[in-house]
Amino acid sequence: MIRGSHILFKRWNSNLPTPPTPPSNGKNNSKIPKITETTNNSADINTLNEHFNPDISSKVSKPSASLPAMDPSLKALLTKDKTIYNPLLNTKDTKFEFNAPKTPKQLYKDQLNERIKPKSKFRKLLPSLIICTGICWAMFTYKYITNTNDPDVDDDTALLKIDKFLPYIISFKYKINDDHYLIELTRKNRAEKLIHNEQLFNGDKLWSIEVMQPDINIVRNYTPLPMYVAGIDPTTKEPHLRLVKELEEEGKFILIVKRYNDGEFSKWLTNKNILDEVKIRGPIIDYKFPYHPLNRIDERPQMSNTLSTIKPDPQWPENLPKPENYTFYGAGTGILPLFQLLYSPNPPKGFIDVFYSLKDESELLPQLKTLSFFAENCGRVKFHYLQSSKNERLSIDNVNPPTLPNFTGGMDLHISEEVFKQKLLREKKLEVQNQINGSKLEEPKETEKPLVIIDSSSGERVDSETVIRPSTSKIRADNAYQQWTFFKKQSNPSTPLSSFAFICGPERYITDVSGKPDLNNLQMKDNGPIGGYLKEKGWDLSNIKRLQ
Repeated sequence: MIRGSHILFKRWNSNLPTPPTPPSNGKNNSKIPKITETTNNSADINTLNEHFNPDISSKVSKPSASLPAMDPSLKALLTKDKTIYNPLLNTKDTKFEFNAPKTPKQLYKDQLNERIKPKSKFRKLLPSLIICTGICWAMFTYKYITNTNDPDVDDDTALLKIDKFLPYIISFKYKINDDHYLIELTRKNRAEKLIHNEQLFNGDKLWSIEVMQPDINIVRNYTPLPMYVAGIDPTTKEPHLRLVKELEEEGKFILIVKRYNDGEFSKWLTNKNILDEVKIRGPIIDYKFPYHPLNRIDERPQMSNTLSTIKPDPQWPENLPKPENYTFYGAGTGILPLFQLLYSPNPPKGFIDVFYSLKDESELLPQLKTLSFFAENCGRVKFHYLQSSKNERLSIDNVNPPTLPNFTGGMDLHISEEVFKQKLLREKKLEVQNQINGSKLEEPKETEKPLVIIDSSSGERVDSETVIRPSTSKIRADNAYQQWTFFKKQSNPSTPLSSFAFICGPERYITDVSGKPDLNNLQMKDNGPIGGYLKEKGWDLSNIKRLQ
């Protein structure tokens, strides 16, 4: 039965290859005839009919008859395209491989290769961003924890402020005599304040500070000096003062305070101990020097603690107006504004004639007197000490009349330029005239001065013949003392007249010299009438300044 159905399938699907012959299993298959390619023979057909069972096969009633024709639509679906079979296109390779694990050396190389791979910009900046965020967070946390609303906390970075009292520490205290004390003040947390490179002292202005007493809420003005205590003499216990020259030396200054028996404030300040705190406000500008064309030229060198280290003055151009000269009348601690002016950087370029009234020499600190002596020998100032213990008083004979200022505006600058041009023209005319006449310019005569020689054996003076001094036209001074002694002192032997005067001291002293000042106004402008010695000599309010 199975064989018959196989024959029918072969008949209707003749285009398919012949199925293989079923294998022999070694048993007796004699009942089943062997199917071969010669099935068309009648003997074979008869044999097949004998063994055909229509119930199990395709239910064909007459096996000898042909099967009905197949529907063409079904035949089209069952028919496949005749294509060349290519086994390479239908291959599916499936591999099952188990690789050995990598060695530690290979793993290390893989890690190095991962590190060598270029990272993105964000990954490169990520560590820096994390660090910056951590620092900012730490600073914010520290500021938040340490921040307090205490008004006494010093969070200001300035050395001085005009609208706020800042804390200062009394870092040194010295008693000059029974009535005068030297006090050094240092800015609290000074090292943190020097970052801003603030300069307090400059010779183009006079200024003071206000010290507050918190118990009674009053303030007093004091004039600071550009000095600080650099050491102490082990024998005399006197302070060794140095001038403030560099920015890193700022934040320190000294006060000279006079103690009055009936003065509550002076007693309170002089009774302060070292490391006590005081509140200070400033700078209070007392006087600002007006503009002068020489301000565009090099500044005048600052004073020094030794005479030989004071640098010489620069040469002032002849086509510009000369610097102004001043007169200073001071009594007691009223001399301190002058000391601030002389010892600050960029001191005035003119000459200052000083009349200083004091009780005795004990009021003046020896080092201040030494610095004043240096300034006097450099040709910057002339001191007249009037001691009341020696019955020396300021009189009208000590007051000189004023002179016109060297510069008042653009017209004076034009006049100075014209004078300089006329001078050059005269020199040129003289040179041309001498060339025409065939004569050379007359050389300056060498000055002769008698020379006094001391015999080394006997020690007696021996007058010698006149000695010829060499010309100093090509000699340059090494310091300000040489410049004044060998060059300027000979050309300016007398004290020049001044065009402006300062008066500072007790109220009675100011009244006797220049009249009583009147500062009772909002502008704090002195409207008091001129009087005293200065009025008699022709001074007025336009060329004087009264300091209190």
